[in-house]
Amino acid sequence: MTHNTLIVSNWKMNLNFLDAKKLLKNICKIKFDTTKTLHVICPQNLLLPLLNEKFKDGNYKIGSQDFHHKINGPFTGDTSIELLKNFRCDYSIIGHSERREYHAETNKIINQKLKLALENSVSPILCVGESLKQRKEKTYSEFIENQIQECVDGNMNELVIAYEPIWSIGTGIIPSLGEIEEVINKINLFVQRKKVKKFKVIYGGSVSANNFKKIMSLKNCKGVLIGGSSLKIDQMNKILTFC
Repeated sequence: MTHNTLIVSNWKMNLNFLDAKKLLKNICKIKFDTTKTLHVICPQNLLLPLLNEKFKDGNYKIGSQDFHHKINGPFTGDTSIELLKNFRCDYSIIGHSERREYHAETNKIINQKLKLALENSVSPILCVGESLKQRKEKTYSEFIENQIQECVDGNMNELVIAYEPIWSIGTGIIPSLGEIEEVINKINLFVQRKKVKKFKVIYGGSVSANNFKKIMSLKNCKGVLIGGSSLKIDQMNKILTFC
C-alpha cells in the first residue's frame, strides 16, 4: 500500500471478450502517475486471462470479485483462491453487498475469506455499508461497526475497507461529503480498535468523474471503488488523470 490513491474498478458481470479487449486497449493508453495511483481492475473470472495478457508492465493490478472461503472442495460453480492467484490476482473484493444479498454471505463467511486471502498474499478489499432503512433510522453506525467487529480479526496485517452505502450503489445517489467523511472517520476508529497494522479506507457508490474530485478532497479517503463508470473510458480517463 505504498500508493497515495487506490482506484478499484469493479466490472461486475459485464463485457464480452471483444468489448473487454477494446476497453483494455483504451485504458492502457491513459497516462497517469503510477507512483501515486494504483489502478486495480476486477473483471469476471473468464476475463482474467485477457487481463494477464495485457498487464505485464506492473502499472495495473488485477483483482477478483470473489472466491470461495475454502481452499478446495465440492463447491460446484465456485472458484478457488489458488486458481485466482495463478492469474496474478493480487487483490480481491470481499463481502460486496450484492454477494451478501444474492449469495447469502454472512459476516462469518466473510471473515473466513479475509483470513484465506491474507494467508495467500492476496490483498482483501472488504466492503461495508448500510441500507437506506438503516440510514433513515440512524442505525448505520452500529451496523457498520458490527460488520467490522465480526469480519475483521486483530491479527490481520493489511486491509482495504470500502465504504459502500447500499442505497448509493448504481442509483446515482451519493451521500453528502459530510456523511461520507463521518462514516470513513468512524471506520478508521473501528479498525484501529481491532489493531490492524496497515489499512486504508476508500469510498464506493455511484462514483463518477463528476464527483471523484470532491470525494478525494476528504482527508481520510484514500481512493474509490468504481462500478458502472469503470466501464466508460471517458470517465476512467478523467478519474485516472486527475490523480
